[in-house]
Parts: sequence; C-alpha cells; structure tokens
Amino acid sequence: MAHAVGRAKIRPGQTVLVMGGGSGMGTFGIQIAKLFSCDVITTASPDKLDRCLKIGADYAVDHRKEDWHKEVFAISKEIAKKKNQAPGIDVIFEHIGGSHWNKKLTLLKYGATLVTTGATTGYDVKTDLRHIFFKGTSILGSTQGTKAELEESMYWMSKGKIKSIVDSIYTFEQAAEAHKKMLAGNIFGKILMKPN
Repeated sequence: MAHAVGRAKIRPGQTVLVMGGGSGMGTFGIQIAKLFSCDVITTASPDKLDRCLKIGADYAVDHRKEDWHKEVFAISKEIAKKKNQAPGIDVIFEHIGGSHWNKKLTLLKYGATLVTTGATTGYDVKTDLRHIFFKGTSILGSTQGTKAELEESMYWMSKGKIKSIVDSIYTFEQAAEAHKKMLAGNIFGKILMKPN
C-alpha cells in the first residue's frame, strides 16, 4: 500500500476514495490517507461501514448499491464546497477491478489518479477512454513496494499511526477453516495464520 501511495503522489488535503475499505488493502489505505490529512471516502459492504469509520474514514458508502458512485460524488461536492474546489476525487485506491470500473473513472477530477492493486472481481474491464484522455487521468498499477517504503510503513506502525487490522487468527492446522472463511468473504482486515 505504501508503494501505491508513493506512486500516486498523495498530498495533504486531497479527496481520496478507498474502494473495499474493509479489506486488508482498504484498511491500510484509509489509515494512510488520513495520515496525509486527506478527506477519505470509502466503500464497503453494509456490515463493514461503521468499522471503516472507526479506523478513520470520514464517509463510508455501500458499494453494493447500484448508484453508490452518485452518493460518492455528492459527498465530494460537499467536501469541495468547504474547500472552494471542484467536486470529484483526486486519488482512488482500488483492488476490485472488474465491477464498477467505469463508475470509478467518472468520479475522478481533471488530472486525478486511479491506483489499482488487484482485481478481486475480475481482470477484464471495458474502459470508456473519454474519462481518461479528456480528464488527463493517470492510471497506475502497484504491487510490492521498495525497502524504503516498507521501512516508512514500519515507522508509522511503531508510532501507532497505522495499525494492522486482524479479523481473526488461525493455527496452521486450521488452515482449511481459515480458507473457507476467506472465501465466504465476511472478513474485516486480514486473517492471520500462526504456528501453535
């Protein structure tokens, strides 16, 4: 996640959308964006919205609603009014991929950035290119970071500014049970496997 932040060149005061705020990537994305003093909107399933707010998101939207993107844009208008800026999102962190791709693109301001770190709902997307070339959108891919980014992340974790959100802990002998839980998808944060 630190690598994604570095590539996006996130700056204080930006409006950031973190897709899938209840996931491992999402929980870190929310906390890192708040560390940079950004206004953070996140999406999650209904049962995870309150927990996203508790870890730092300013707004949480149910991405299972058909018009979730309209709600996000309305929130961005509210934020923009306070800052006397144009509405829209400056940076989107996403790992969802397939579903909602073009809806995310419509939310971006001119010159904004979308960082993708995965494709949990599918790799194949149809892209409305108008949202990229008319707006001067940057789309960045990110996976693993540098050693310096890891060290910076560890520094902020040691200061308590970023916390690992652990959903549940299993032993290696319970690996099948942990895998079933992961596939069921009712997780907030990460599943931790540890030896006995």
